[in-house]
Amino acid sequence: MKRYDLQLALRGLLRHRAQTLLIIVTMAIGIASCMTAYTILSALTAAPIAHGSRHLYLVSMSSQPLPKPGDHDAAPSMPTLLKLRDAQALVDARKAVRQAYLATAFINASSDHGKTHSGSQFAWLTSSQAPALFGIPVRYGRVWSHVEAVARMPLVVIDEHLSRKLFGVADGVGHSLRIQGHLFRVVGITADWIVRRQFFDLEELNLRGKLTIGMLLPLQSAMAAGIGPFAPGPCDNSSQKAPVYGPPAADCRWLETWVRLDTPRHVQSYRRYLLDYATAQHAAGRFPRAPKVALHGMDDWVAQNNGVPSSVHINLWLSLAFLALCMVNVMGLLLARFLRGSYEVAVRRTLGATRASVFTQHLIEAAGVSLLGGALAVPLTLLGLWLVRLQKVGYSSAAHLNLSMFITLFVLTVGVGLIVGVLPAWRASTLSPALQIKTN
Repeated sequence: MKRYDLQLALRGLLRHRAQTLLIIVTMAIGIASCMTAYTILSALTAAPIAHGSRHLYLVSMSSQPLPKPGDHDAAPSMPTLLKLRDAQALVDARKAVRQAYLATAFINASSDHGKTHSGSQFAWLTSSQAPALFGIPVRYGRVWSHVEAVARMPLVVIDEHLSRKLFGVADGVGHSLRIQGHLFRVVGITADWIVRRQFFDLEELNLRGKLTIGMLLPLQSAMAAGIGPFAPGPCDNSSQKAPVYGPPAADCRWLETWVRLDTPRHVQSYRRYLLDYATAQHAAGRFPRAPKVALHGMDDWVAQNNGVPSSVHINLWLSLAFLALCMVNVMGLLLARFLRGSYEVAVRRTLGATRASVFTQHLIEAAGVSLLGGALAVPLTLLGLWLVRLQKVGYSSAAHLNLSMFITLFVLTVGVGLIVGVLPAWRASTLSPALQIKTN
């Protein structure tokens, strides 16, 4: 009987082709608009990194100078950028589970013979614990040691994509690349690692969408080669920032310090350590302000400084309303179509078909148009995301459909189709066969 119901459902879909096509297109447009908005919102609210972001904290302390006479200084915020001396002291103390300082640079590298160029690459000037801290997988080789960093040895860790581009192989360990005229030896190759949402340099850069870090350089080695950060930060003795791309002066704050703290007890202990450090520096005259410290959780920090634009939420609500309108229309079209075939249903009921069999047949028809609507919604969603990427908005780069979104799309399509098909199918199955035959 189930096979017969399936055959009748398929025959019904093919008999009313124009109406079937209208239902499919209506459903696909509504779901595609909703999935386009949901995909963008999902990308903009994802965790910054794949694993461990809830245990990572950004260090902040009141290390800025006092305002000059006549300058306004109402409720100054604590800077999250530290001077090199302070960042190194915190990292070398090893009071957290893991710790690292970092600054962002844009670097153009080439192979040692100069024939192949990398193009502009995101690079971190950082310490050796950064890969372990942020969960960057090292596929080949290793990370430089603390001793090598102190010795300012010209070493670099690059990702697998850059290794293939410069050297033609995935494992480029042992090769050398040239940065600003200096040769750096590759000691490690990382797997392609994606930053889902920017969490670093949020006060200087505003980047949306996924990011890749192509290079990791020891900070000391980079400074010895004349490589500096993209955003050197403010300096105490000057109203102007240090020159871009050059090593900042000693009185400039330009390094973020990130730490991993696994439990609330670790957080409290590290906060006390920071306060003791700030108090000691205040007593020594280096920090003129009263000692204040803070630890910003990565997720909270990103939500505060790299939050979702209000227009994205508005677009999602509008697309949900449009989807609801489309589904109401689909329900009406299915109901009209099923009632139009009420005479056939009456004949089947008279010949012994049960209400459950009639209900199943019409529900299969609803599921069929749902699957076809989902199949059409996928290219329409891709088209919508492509149109978003063409727009000059900050989140345009986040408009990409991934596998989880694809699965969600199909589940949503079939689920919604079955839901809106229940009422028309139930209404068709409850018609009185005797009344329908007499009327027709």
